[in-house]
Amino acid sequence: MNFSFVASLPVDEHPSVKSLVILAVLLLIPSIGYFHRQIFLSELKPSLERQVVEILKEEGVVDPGVRLDYLDAVISGAVESDSQRVRVVARVDALSGVRVVDHASELRAPGWLRVERERGRFKASGVVSEDLVVELAAPLKTLSDWDTGLERRAFVVDPEGVETWTEFLAYYFREQGDRSVELRKGRLTIGGDTTSGLRIDWLSKASEVVPRDMVSDEFVLRSSQYHFPGYKPESLQDGTVLEQLRRKLNDSVVTFRPGSDEIQSGDRDKVIIAARAIITAGEGARYAVGGHPARDGNATENSRLARLRAEIVGKILVDQGVPLRQIETRSFGVAPGGDRDNQVEIMVK
Repeated sequence: MNFSFVASLPVDEHPSVKSLVILAVLLLIPSIGYFHRQIFLSELKPSLERQVVEILKEEGVVDPGVRLDYLDAVISGAVESDSQRVRVVARVDALSGVRVVDHASELRAPGWLRVERERGRFKASGVVSEDLVVELAAPLKTLSDWDTGLERRAFVVDPEGVETWTEFLAYYFREQGDRSVELRKGRLTIGGDTTSGLRIDWLSKASEVVPRDMVSDEFVLRSSQYHFPGYKPESLQDGTVLEQLRRKLNDSVVTFRPGSDEIQSGDRDKVIIAARAIITAGEGARYAVGGHPARDGNATENSRLARLRAEIVGKILVDQGVPLRQIETRSFGVAPGGDRDNQVEIMVK
């Protein structure tokens, strides 16, 4: 009988056998890895992709897509809002076996852009793409930090109309006053201080940026641009002289009886005092003599009467020595609240 002592010996007592076992294991590891990789690519990955795309479709994502690097997911498509974007990412991230890589989601939320001027200072805010240039054309001036309120993202859809609104901004902001303009989801919204005439003008101009039915306004109507809060006259720069003159003119407001164009003697004296103040302030200043129409009755007739009253006051000023070139007579708009109905004001331009 023959016996094999080699087979009964422990492996570690035969280095050649041990080496063969280790070599076999090392050769087997890539095969196992390749086998699992093939299973992932052929079965698991398509299944996970289908589940992710199904979630995107359920959420209403436009042009949904997903790329999987093993279990790391990058999702793409267009959503309606930032809140929807956050919700979609959370749903996909909660899917068993999938994680949305930090900052790798390519879901495109709609951007928005707002430009406003408050007390003469411009400010930009919103969410825009990284490459969008946001600037105002001359002669509008901005400070270096005017756009710090903008958030720039790699994946965002810039608001419709932003490429063509530069001319509108220059036109819209050329008059003094606080106002704003915002582009969001294809709609342009404008607001701030305006007059009835400027409102019509600006709404018409805004329709060159987006369709007319996508323009809305949140304006506060004023009697004239000279009544805008913070209005600074361009014809008189001396602050001390301007403040003194304004006090005199505020005390010289003329009130007519409803339906009448006859100035009363006491009000005539007010105009004479105003004329002296205007002459003292110098010939460089310019003035708007405006009548406020009554809000009740025929608007056209009320406006005609308001202008006639302004002309009467203007004639008294000229008769008292105020150069005709310094004054402009006109009808103002109806004042908010009706507290100026049937009055004539002299405003520094």
